[in-house]
Amino acid sequence: MNKHKLKDFLQETLEPHGSTFQDTSFDKENKEYLCQDRSTQPVYNFDAYIDARFGQGKGSASPDAIYIGKKQLYFVEFKNEKVSDLDKKQLEKKFEKGTDILREMLKDFTPRDCQYFFCIVHKPQQKAKYFNPVHIQESTLRSKLEELNKEQNGFYDKVFVNDVDFYKQQFPQLEC
Repeated sequence: MNKHKLKDFLQETLEPHGSTFQDTSFDKENKEYLCQDRSTQPVYNFDAYIDARFGQGKGSASPDAIYIGKKQLYFVEFKNEKVSDLDKKQLEKKFEKGTDILREMLKDFTPRDCQYFFCIVHKPQQKAKYFNPVHIQESTLRSKLEELNKEQNGFYDKVFVNDVDFYKQQFPQLEC
C-alpha cells in the first residue's frame, strides 16, 4: 500500500464496495437514477461501506459515493429532489458524520497535494421565466456546509451544491 497515493491508500478498504455513479444515484422510493454514468471509475458505494462496517441501515446517515481521481477525492450525495425540497438538516448531518468517518479512514494517509471535494447533486428544476430562486437556494445550503467545513478545520477544498446538469457541463466525461 502506497501511503502517498490516494487511490492505493483507499483501494483495499473500499474495493469490496466498488460501484458506479448510476448505481449510487438510484432513488429507491421513485425507482429511478439521477445519473446514468457507468464508466467513470473508481467509484465506491460509501453507504455499503458504512453498512458493512457499522451495521445494516447505518449508511443512510452518510453520503452515497466516493470517486477518486488522480489527486482528488469527491464525496458525493445524490438527491433526486429539487433543491427547494431538500432536507437541509439531514444533509448537514450526512456532511458531518460522513466527514468524521472519512477523516478517520484517512488518518494514516500522508497526502501530497491532494484535494477533497464534497458534492451534493440534485435534480434539475424547470427554469423559471422571470425569477429563478435555485441559485439562492443552492448558495444558502452551500454556505451552511462551508460553515460546517470550517468547523472541520477546512477538510474540504471546495463544497459543491448543484443540479446534475452542472456536473455534466463541468465534467464532460460523465455520462449522466
